[in-house]
Amino acid sequence: MLQGTGIHRKIQLSKAVLLRDALTGEPVSSGIWIRSLSGGKVEKRSGGYVLFINATDTEIEFEVESPIYQSRKICVKSDQGAELEDVLMYPSPAYPRRMGYTAVKGRAIPGSILRFHTEDDKSVCRLFDGYKKGEEQISFYMKNKTAGALWYIRKKKETSGTYFTLKNSEEDTELYRLREPLKQDFQIKDTVIYPAHETIADENGEFYVLFRELPQEKCLMYYAYGKAGEEKQGSIEIVQSKEKELSTICIWEED
Repeated sequence: MLQGTGIHRKIQLSKAVLLRDALTGEPVSSGIWIRSLSGGKVEKRSGGYVLFINATDTEIEFEVESPIYQSRKICVKSDQGAELEDVLMYPSPAYPRRMGYTAVKGRAIPGSILRFHTEDDKSVCRLFDGYKKGEEQISFYMKNKTAGALWYIRKKKETSGTYFTLKNSEEDTELYRLREPLKQDFQIKDTVIYPAHETIADENGEFYVLFRELPQEKCLMYYAYGKAGEEKQGSIEIVQSKEKELSTICIWEED
């Protein structure tokens, strides 16, 4: 709108995201470079918050780069700030490895998502209420206040389960919103839940993931990887404070 000699343009929030460290769950603010590929303006705020202003598309695509995190190209839906979107920053090999950290690296199909978890009594979590297929919320006790949005759930009598992601894992509550509803029922006495880790294979097919602490010196790490709705699972032994090369078990596959 013209007013005098100045031009006043309406400023509209297109999307708000929160950058989180995939290892610790903590917000990430410093050392991050962000570029919008969908027009508009990008505003970085303290506490890991990023605002996209006046984006021109219904889907906002942007690039994130950092010296210690894996560079990512991300696409989120514009919703005028209706819901905060968590964006995980995955550690790269340049990420500071503190004493006790265990690293797993390897190769997979570029762009494929890789998820990992270990199973032990120290980290196992329990449902408060049963879960019905398709419900948008799940209620369970986070043992030791474990941080993180990604979890693994399975029935005790079954050898495999599924990974799921929460929308509000940082809130002080026992009822959490799911990013996608689970596809089966789960009962209180017959279900176990474990914290999980996630990373993505870069454009060269390389991936890297860190564990801050293992339940014991040697343990079995379960993993799942896939792309376009297809997923494969496996397991491998890892050792506390050591680096493991996962490509030796043929996780790499050509299309």
